Amino acid sequence: MGVVFLDQQNIRVPKRALAKVARETLSYMGRDPRKHSLTVALVDNGAIRAYNLRFRGEDAFTDVLAFPGDGKYLGDVIISVERAKEQAPNFGFTFEKELALLVVHGVLHLLGYRDYTTEEAREMERLQRDILQEVEEKGLI
Repeated sequence: MGVVFLDQQNIRVPKRALAKVARETLSYMGRDPRKHSLTVALVDNGAIRAYNLRFRGEDAFTDVLAFPGDGKYLGDVIISVERAKEQAPNFGFTFEKELALLVVHGVLHLLGYRDYTTEEAREMERLQRDILQEVEEKGLI
């Protein structure tokens, strides 16, 4: 059980720290990270756009996609590392913090959280903020 990375892009990424962020998210949400696994695919803008078109019917760039699994395999999180690097300054985040946020966001989706409505988005944003604060306090990012 654990976090498996598929790195399909060329930007250096702190995978060990991001795996800790994913495990911390699971713990925060009441899940034992030793009993669940997930995959994080690190891709570029072109690849995430292709995934978005193929699986969601949207021909657009995005930063993160999540595809839930079942049981102990929670599913797949796909992150555009290129997009994370581009947008981090817009949010006042470091590149590493933006990647951590995208991991948290993706894991929350795997756990069934949605952000389709304003209320759902607010709940996810609150959880993300709380989890990121805890991650930062523990020195994981």
